[in-house]
Amino acid sequence: MFDGGNSQLVTLKTCRQQSISRSMQLIHLRRSFTALRLYSYSSFTSSFSSKMNDSHHPASQYVQDDDGSKWRLCAGCAVFNSKNELLIGERIGKPGWWQAPQGGVDASVDGNGVMETVTAAAVRELYEEVGLEAGKHVLLEKVYSESIPIKCRYKTGGTGSWLEKAGFEGQELNWVIFRCADSSLECDPSMTCNLSGLNGESAEFSSVKWMSLDSVIANVWEAKRGPYEALRAGSAHVMENWEGCCSQIDLVGKWTRDSKRSEGLVEALIARGINEENAVKSAADPYVQKWERLNGDGREFKVLTYDKDTDTIRRELVYPIGTFTESYEGKSTLFGGSDGGSIKRQCFYLAEKDADNEIAHVTTSITPRGREESRRYTKNGELILHRSFWKSTGADKVVSTEVFT
Repeated sequence: MFDGGNSQLVTLKTCRQQSISRSMQLIHLRRSFTALRLYSYSSFTSSFSSKMNDSHHPASQYVQDDDGSKWRLCAGCAVFNSKNELLIGERIGKPGWWQAPQGGVDASVDGNGVMETVTAAAVRELYEEVGLEAGKHVLLEKVYSESIPIKCRYKTGGTGSWLEKAGFEGQELNWVIFRCADSSLECDPSMTCNLSGLNGESAEFSSVKWMSLDSVIANVWEAKRGPYEALRAGSAHVMENWEGCCSQIDLVGKWTRDSKRSEGLVEALIARGINEENAVKSAADPYVQKWERLNGDGREFKVLTYDKDTDTIRRELVYPIGTFTESYEGKSTLFGGSDGGSIKRQCFYLAEKDADNEIAHVTTSITPRGREESRRYTKNGELILHRSFWKSTGADKVVSTEVFT
């Protein structure tokens, strides 16, 4: 299960228990192998700095070995998209240096006398460095087993960095996993991320992009490769579970809209250029769709839309994963025009905390009237269609919700 970011994290529902069990066995083996390549260290006690590390870096919590070596406690933000690619940014002033957002876990305490947690630090760093908000752009995803955190140390000695000057042996990077929940972020992170540096922090990145974890590991700074290898090993079961849930999302069936339960639909149709009288009528008309799963990995669907008599098929459409062009004939209530045309569309899956299995099937469309997102998921045995529409003229987003039984 995903969480909005302000409440306690809960575990992602397991869609394929047998597969996950086998995956966990594999992960334990991978971790055992990876541990041979990570920095070994003795048992340690958690502590924190009592003064500022320097004028630009607030005091951070740290862990200390028996021999006195100190490692700055650091939170890493692992944001994965629908393809299990990692969000990374290119460091300002360091062309070709790409990494995920990260930062120290503050040693300061809040009004209740509680120090910052690793998860809270990751949420904060994600906002400060790339402008993403937990619960809006991304959802937190808890690692399958809390007893085995995804973390790794890397040394920074010999770099002349402020960490070395502050007496740290290096950093202990603790990963927190997020899942993309925003269609604009999924399609083009550069259009969603704010790289100016927020909360008074300096900008860290000049650009952002999605990249496979294997490619990140192959190109990351050698001294920091260990933490990303640990992330690959530790998140493999999370990735596999995501793939399984996407393949098993249950949209199959013949669905009839309950017009009395629609919210914002008339206003949404008016925003698309339909006059009020026709918008009211269209919102009340019968609307029936039948979803059939196509052969393959189970992610793609064929959708039949019926005429007002609910028996005559009016349109048949295949929703493939990825980008495609849809052609239509005649008048379209949603797309505009009266003589047909074509629109560019894209299908993928996003994290959705309100869905039964925390995943939604998403279609984005670029139409003559504007940009639209259609998000479908099941909740309590019903099909929910949540549409967001951005008019070409730049007007505010218009949202509508339809319920199908």
